[in-house]
Amino acid sequence: MAEETTEEPKKSKPNRSTLWRFLPPAIILIGLVVTILYGVRSVRSFRQVQYIQQQGLDRGTASVDAIQPWMTIRFIAVAYAVPEEYLYSALDVAFDRRNADRPIGRIEPDRPTPTDGPPPTPIPDFGTVIVARAKAAVLSYQADPVATGLPEVRGWMSLRYISNSGGIPLDELFVQLGLSSTLNPDKPLDLLAAETDYPGGPRGLTEDVAKALGLEVGRGRP
Repeated sequence: MAEETTEEPKKSKPNRSTLWRFLPPAIILIGLVVTILYGVRSVRSFRQVQYIQQQGLDRGTASVDAIQPWMTIRFIAVAYAVPEEYLYSALDVAFDRRNADRPIGRIEPDRPTPTDGPPPTPIPDFGTVIVARAKAAVLSYQADPVATGLPEVRGWMSLRYISNSGGIPLDELFVQLGLSSTLNPDKPLDLLAAETDYPGGPRGLTEDVAKALGLEVGRGRP
């Protein structure tokens, strides 16, 4: 009696024409999603720029009521000429958790978990709470400015921010840099250098400001 042989069914391969048929719609869908994402970000950025200009945050004339949860520590520091170190301390942000580019609405303090009992409950609507604390910190600093020191000079800093942090009069900075006192002292050094066609560009201005503060160029205090 002959042995019966069973043949395994052949696996059907995907039809190449079918794949090509679905590829264009898939690419279009991916492109549409990416376009929407970038579009939303662009609209958000445009609205934020409008808000900044309307509130005077780019001119140093804004009220503390203009502070919003989407603003970062660094943005607030420059807009109100308050040293970053002062803000971090006022907001109780630990050194290892500092991120100058994170919106303040997302900087909830790291509260230790108790060894026994339930974990601490999250603070409801923390964005509103920290905005209120940031406003209070700015008002407190404006009432009693403290020169926290400036270990280095960066392009994002403004002359007013540098003056407050480094404890050097703003008028003296203008004189030492050979700049007109009519310039906007709340504009970042990078933009100020481009506006005035400063010798050496942003780097040249940054280095000259460091020298005016008695800092070793590219490093901290000698």
